[in-house]
Amino acid sequence: MASSSSRTGLLVLGTAIVCVFGSVACSSEDGDAPSHREPDPLGAGKRIREVVNPSLKTQGDVDVTGAEVIYIDTFDETQDGKSRGTIYVQDVGSQAPYSGISLYSPSFIPSSLRVSPGDVLDLRGPYVEMQDIGTAHFPTGHKLPQLSTPIGTFRYETPPPAPVEINATDLNDYDTGRKWLNMLVTIKNVTVSDTPFPSGKRLSVHITSNTTRDAVTITNEFYDVQAADIAKDTKFASVTGIVTWFFNYHVVPRSPADLELAAP
Repeated sequence: MASSSSRTGLLVLGTAIVCVFGSVACSSEDGDAPSHREPDPLGAGKRIREVVNPSLKTQGDVDVTGAEVIYIDTFDETQDGKSRGTIYVQDVGSQAPYSGISLYSPSFIPSSLRVSPGDVLDLRGPYVEMQDIGTAHFPTGHKLPQLSTPIGTFRYETPPPAPVEINATDLNDYDTGRKWLNMLVTIKNVTVSDTPFPSGKRLSVHITSNTTRDAVTITNEFYDVQAADIAKDTKFASVTGIVTWFFNYHVVPRSPADLELAAP
C-alpha cells in the first residue's frame, strides 16, 4: 500500500497530466494562472485626436490615455508671470491631425510629480473650447481647445516624437490650421517675409507672403529669440516648433536648434 506521502505525489502528478492533456482549464488553490498579456501602452481611454477633432463635438469631462508631454513652457516672454506654465501633450507615437492639446493648470498623481518631455500620462478632466480669454474675445467660430485643470497620472517615459512636416500656408486659415494646433511640426524652406514686430510684449515675424494679422508667424514664446535671428529675408532650411494660437497661428521654436539656416 502506498504511503500517504506517495498518494499525495500521485495526486499532484495526475493533476499535472490533466492540465497538460485535458480539455478543461486548471487552476491552483490561489485561483487561475495570471494572464501574460502585456498591458496596452496607450491605455484604454480616448486618444487626444478623438477629443479635439471638431467634427466629434466633444464636451465635458474626458479620459485621455497615452498623452506624451512634448514641451513645457517655462519662458516668461511677457515678463508678468502670465505667459509661462502651459504644458503641451500629443498622442504618443502619432502624427495624425488633431493629436495635440495644451493643459491648463493641471495637477498630478502623485502631487510631487514634476513632468518632463517624454513622459506619458493619463489625463482626466474637462475638455473646453475657449471663446475668450480675459478681455480678449475671439472671432465667431474661432476657439482655443484645452484640457482645463486635468488630473494627470504618470505611466512611463518614451523618446520625444519626430515633428510632422506641414505646409506653412495651412496655418494661414483657422479651420485648416487647427488640425496641427499644439503639435510638434516642421516647415521646410522658409523665408522670413517682413521685419520682426512686437505683438504686445511678444516678438513675431511672418513666414509666408501673407502678412495680415491672421497669418502665421514665428514667435518668441518659448525662449528669447532675438530680432536678428529672424530678420527679414532670412532663409531657413527648416523651422521646427509647437503650433500655438491666439488670434493667429504661431510656430514656436523651442531652442535655437529649431531654426536651421539654409546653406549660403
